[in-house]
Amino acid sequence: MEKKNSGFEEIEKMLQEIGNRIEVLIEKGTKATGEASEEIEKKIKELRKNKDKLEKELQEKKVKFEEKYKGKKGNAQPFLEESLFHFKQSVRSLVNAINELLK
Repeated sequence: MEKKNSGFEEIEKMLQEIGNRIEVLIEKGTKATGEASEEIEKKIKELRKNKDKLEKELQEKKVKFEEKYKGKKGNAQPFLEESLFHFKQSVRSLVNAINELLK
């Protein structure tokens, strides 16, 4: 689960960086004149549109992943509990065996 979080966090950081770069372009665009200004404005609009699309897609994927994870976790929970019970029993048996050897 931690890998998932760090993966989503990494993508979110990248999107924030893209947003920051768009802001830099906006600043440069305000200083530009004529045809260059128009071209920069087009690019800025296009970049914002793409950034918004990526953010929306990321959020949808994140929600889908969470739903899938929760569904699988519910199915696996009884098996995990049973495994934990058996693991505890095996540790107890090992401790008892060691105690018997030390007697």
